[in-house]
Amino acid sequence: MIELPSYFQKRLQEDEEIVAFVRPFGLVYFWWFFLGVVLLFSAFYYLFFFLQIGWLGQIILLGLVVLGIFVLLKTIIVWRFTAVVITNKRIIDFDQKGVFARQISEAPFANIQDISLEQNGFWAVALKFGTIKIQTAGSQNVLELEHVRYPRDLHDLLVELHQKYQSQSREQTGQSPIASDPAVQEFVKIIEQAKEEVGEERVKQALNQWLANNTNDQKEK
Repeated sequence: MIELPSYFQKRLQEDEEIVAFVRPFGLVYFWWFFLGVVLLFSAFYYLFFFLQIGWLGQIILLGLVVLGIFVLLKTIIVWRFTAVVITNKRIIDFDQKGVFARQISEAPFANIQDISLEQNGFWAVALKFGTIKIQTAGSQNVLELEHVRYPRDLHDLLVELHQKYQSQSREQTGQSPIASDPAVQEFVKIIEQAKEEVGEERVKQALNQWLANNTNDQKEK
C-alpha cells in the first residue's frame, strides 16, 4: 500500500484507492538549487572582504545570505509539495508554484477525453522525463503533469486506468460504449441546451437537414 504525506492524504475521499504517487524529476530543479548554494558560498567566501568595506559590505553580505536561503527554501518547498496522486477514480495534480502560491487540479476518469505524452529536447529524452497532458470533457483547459519521470510508463498506466474505469462504469449502468463516451455525453448536453433556446422542433429540423446533406455527400463520393 502506498503511504502518502498528510498534506496529500487529506485531499482524498474515503473510498479512493491510491494507485500511484509521482513527484517531479529532481534534476529539473538543479539550477535553482545550485544558484542558492552559490549565493551562500559567495557570502561566506568573501565574508571578511564585505566586513572590511563597512556598512555597504554588510548590506551586500546580508542580501546574499537572505537571497541564498530564500532560493534554497523555495526550491525545496516547490519540489516537496508538487506531486501527482493517481487513484482509482481520478488524477489529482498538486502544483506548488512558489512559497505562498499553489494550485490543485483534478481530472476524474469519467471526464477524461484524451491523454497525451510530450517530451521536448535532448535531455528530456535522454533522462526520461516529460509532460503528460490530459483533456477533459466540457473544459478548454488541459491538465499538465509536468516533469514526471518515465512519462511513457505513466501514460500507459493512465490509459489503462481510464479504460478500466469506463468498462466498470458501463457494467454498472448498463450503458453501451457509445452512450458512455464523454464526447457523446457532451453532444447530448449541447442538443438539450439548443432545445431550450430555440425549441425542439427547430433542432429536429436542423438535425434532419444535416443528416440529409451528409447522406447526399456520401452518395456522391
